Amino acid sequence: MALPSSGTLSISDIATEFNDTAPNSMSEFYRGGGKVPDSAGNSSVPASGQIGIGNFYNAANRAAVAISIAANTQNYDVYTQASANPSYVAGTSDITVTVDSGIAVGSTSTGTYALSIPNSFNPGDTVTIVNNGTIIGAGGNGGNGGNKYYWPQSPTGVQPGTPGSGGGNAVYVNFPTIITNNGTIAGGGGGGGGGASTNLPTGGYGGGGGGGGAGYSGGSGGAMNPPFAAVPYTYNGTPGATGTTTAGGAGGSRGGGAGGGQGANGSSGSPGNPGVVGGTGGTRGYYVVGNPLVTYPATGTLLGQVS
Repeated sequence: MALPSSGTLSISDIATEFNDTAPNSMSEFYRGGGKVPDSAGNSSVPASGQIGIGNFYNAANRAAVAISIAANTQNYDVYTQASANPSYVAGTSDITVTVDSGIAVGSTSTGTYALSIPNSFNPGDTVTIVNNGTIIGAGGNGGNGGNKYYWPQSPTGVQPGTPGSGGGNAVYVNFPTIITNNGTIAGGGGGGGGGASTNLPTGGYGGGGGGGGAGYSGGSGGAMNPPFAAVPYTYNGTPGATGTTTAGGAGGSRGGGAGGGQGANGSSGSPGNPGVVGGTGGTRGYYVVGNPLVTYPATGTLLGQVS
């Protein structure tokens, strides 16, 4: 708790704030000297030279580091941002990162996290995340539709759809963290599986692509795969749609599976004929990796896996 901004202030008040034991001397309380953090909030406290009680109004033993995420961003590293803040003092800082309402924090790929709290902080620091927006991993890509190999039709001339890929992870925690979640934290949706190709008595067609999973970035839709040779009918599938931050993309026509929504598995692609399987849907991502280190004053909406 900071010292008052006005009124009566004594050396004993200063000693209490900065955990000094008697006898107390003003020379013990230079900024950056071991007891008073060299933080922006303590800028009125001199680092050397003349020092007086009047220099200590609003001074505090802990540095409050408040960071606001007010625009959409990706691959956000809390330590990198906090340690660059002028108020940060290792070991005596209380870091609060607030994601504003309507803001999305995501990832550029399924192999990286949307928001990371690494084990780089000093053990004396505290970290709090207040999420009023959406923190979500990247969406998995949809699988491709199966090829129709050749004409005339044959049981060996069809191909399964390929699987959708797994969704990415939202939050990585490797330092004790308080998360007040007033919004949504979600793993990326899994990509939809591609549809299998099919033989028909009148011709054949390639399968449709799976839809991309929900995420920021959303997963790409899988490709359709037409027959290798011309056929007398336009039966071919279509590509899957790209996922968005809020929803998985639709699967392409001719059996493409839909991409998973926020924190949801992708749907499998439809089987073909005769007996050819569609691609399996991709697995949803994790909303938090490192959950045992997290305390939740408010849980909000949590979607996906957790570990």
